[in-house]
Amino acid sequence: LYVADLGLIVEGYMASMNAKGVPEDMKGKDKIVFGNIHQIYDWHKDYFLGELEKCVAEPERLAQLFIKHERRLHMYVVYCQNKPKSEHIVSEYIETYFEELKQQLGHRLQLNDLLIKPVQRIMKYQLLLKDFLKYYTKAGMDTEELEKAVEVMCFVPKRCNDMMNVGRLQGFEGKITAQGKLLQQDTFTIAEQDSSILSRFKERRVFLFEQLVIFSEPIDRKKGFSVPGYIFKNSIKISCLGVETCVDGDPNRFALTSRGADGSTVRFVLHSSSQDICKAWVSDVSQILETQRNFLNALQSPIEYQRKESKSNSLGRSMKPPLSAVVGLRPHSSASIDRHKLPCLRSCNTSLPSLYLPSQVPTDDHSQPEVRELKHPEVCLKLKNPFFAVIHGRMAVPSPSSTLQRSSNLAQLDEDDL
Repeated sequence: LYVADLGLIVEGYMASMNAKGVPEDMKGKDKIVFGNIHQIYDWHKDYFLGELEKCVAEPERLAQLFIKHERRLHMYVVYCQNKPKSEHIVSEYIETYFEELKQQLGHRLQLNDLLIKPVQRIMKYQLLLKDFLKYYTKAGMDTEELEKAVEVMCFVPKRCNDMMNVGRLQGFEGKITAQGKLLQQDTFTIAEQDSSILSRFKERRVFLFEQLVIFSEPIDRKKGFSVPGYIFKNSIKISCLGVETCVDGDPNRFALTSRGADGSTVRFVLHSSSQDICKAWVSDVSQILETQRNFLNALQSPIEYQRKESKSNSLGRSMKPPLSAVVGLRPHSSASIDRHKLPCLRSCNTSLPSLYLPSQVPTDDHSQPEVRELKHPEVCLKLKNPFFAVIHGRMAVPSPSSTLQRSSNLAQLDEDDL
């Protein structure tokens, strides 16, 4: 049924539009409407559907099927990244041009009902695998491969959700793809404090990228907007960012601060009903700031930095993983930290050798400050954070070659790659 629905789009709408042409005011928009859905359709029709049908007689093949095709399934991420733009165009023509096409094709469902099918399908695969895992566990069978498959199919939908939400952000004048990987996104109630004045709390969707924190206002669908979205309100560069934990002694509150060039500070107090969400955010922000501080120290005093690192390693001190790596990703979170790696850091200055650094310099737990921020506001670096592998609950620093290998395995795919 799913593949048949995809066929209604590719062999129905797309074929008809290619044969008859599109209205003048829609030329150039038709490719955005459908994205890479033809690739999803061809792969499922020609290969994946048949492989799934074989699993009916041989259910032990199911887990390996999803593990083997993890990279191919990222075509859904590409589709979801384009989905918000597609929704906007379809909403303009749904009652005119696309309704006329629907009548000509004799379809029961509208185009937007068909275009949502891939989004729904990628979410359903994890439910299928979780059911298999439950029954295998009850039967006392080996579940190692199924657990890996569930992990894969929880990760891919999370990336899809991330891409759709980021794609619905309106009013941001910068290039969103230049802000690095999306690490966290959640909805908070936020109050902005400038000097001593604290504004009233408002609902905001907050995105944590490697280079930037973005605050946005959710669009109220009750006011006539046909699709959900977010309007850009404010941002903080990571080079100007600070974090405070447990504001006013409340574990459900933390603060992000922004230092201005004149030395002034704007404070954003974030409140969530979940302590786990607050802990994960504080942990990830702290890790980014710690990594950048280590990088700056290495640039300013490379010999001294290497001496300290050598001494630390010779004493056998182990690095502590971030809190979010210890407790695991929250099931309801939209965090897009990769399954195999956390963000990795390399110098963008081609005249300097690449530096591979740990995310944290070991510190005395008793002397760790509540407020962590970069101590060098005059230095603004565009960084890509290093990728760390979590192995048996400990943090391991991969070699450059292994980092590149894993990066290629989980690279974000463009249409041409698929």
